[in-house]
Order: sequence, then C-alpha cells, then structure tokens
Amino acid sequence: MGEDVFWAIKGGDGGSFGIVLDWKIKLVSVPATVTVFTVTKTLEQNATKLVRHWQYVAPKLSNDIFILLSISRASFGQDEGNKTIQASFSALFLGRVDKLISLMEKRFPKPRLLKENCTEMSWIKANLYFAQFQCNAWRFCLIGLWVANPFSK
Repeated sequence: MGEDVFWAIKGGDGGSFGIVLDWKIKLVSVPATVTVFTVTKTLEQNATKLVRHWQYVAPKLSNDIFILLSISRASFGQDEGNKTIQASFSALFLGRVDKLISLMEKRFPKPRLLKENCTEMSWIKANLYFAQFQCNAWRFCLIGLWVANPFSK
C-alpha cells in the first residue's frame, strides 16, 4: 500500500476520515494439509542474530510460507528474577512438513527447524493454533467462539 492510499484511508487530519469504497484481495488455493511451527530462542541462544537474519530473509521467502516474529520478555532458570528477551518465530506453510524442512534449510537455516517442531493440520486448525487455542475438538471451539461473542447477532 502506497503512502497516498494510507493517508486517504486514514484521513487528512483530526476532523476528517477516510472511507474504503473498493477492496481487492487475491485468493490463493490452500492445500488440504498445512504445516505450522513455533521456535523460540532467547538472547542467550543468539536470538538477536536470528532476528537480524530473519529481517533479510523474510521478504525473499516463497509466498507459501508466512513467518510471524514476536519479541517478548521472559524468565529463565530457577529464579523468577532472571529476565531475558525471547524471540518466537511462528510459521504457517501451505504444504507438508518435508517440503517445509527443505525450504527452511535453503532459505532460513539458522533456527535449525526439526521435523519434531512441526505439526501438520488443516488450515482451519492452523488458525486456532495461531490464536493459541488449546482445543482438541476444534469444531466445538469455533462454535464456542461464535456463541460466546456477546456482540454477534
């Protein structure tokens, strides 16, 4: 999105607003099985180098993979007073785990993704994974989300 479109949507100043009149999206086909993973590294595990490397690699990755980076504060060791920074790389790959492993080895080898770190599932279950729902009965999770929403009609 260009700067002119951003300001048009946002509005010029405090008293004006933008209205979106047209929105185009490009749909992609989603395979029956997708692969997800989350790898977390702390500063002590060279998270800084990984984040720096990710900044260069991410824009050049295939459109079949989406990698989300989140940085947060965490405790480590036995003492709760020990604080560090952790970087979590969560990804959705439109395909099977074997193809993902080979792609990651070529393009983003630093976190050394292992097959044990990956989970194959349907796309809809992957959405629950990213929303951090711990629900084995995924259909009931989705129904529960809809029913529990007080703002739904």
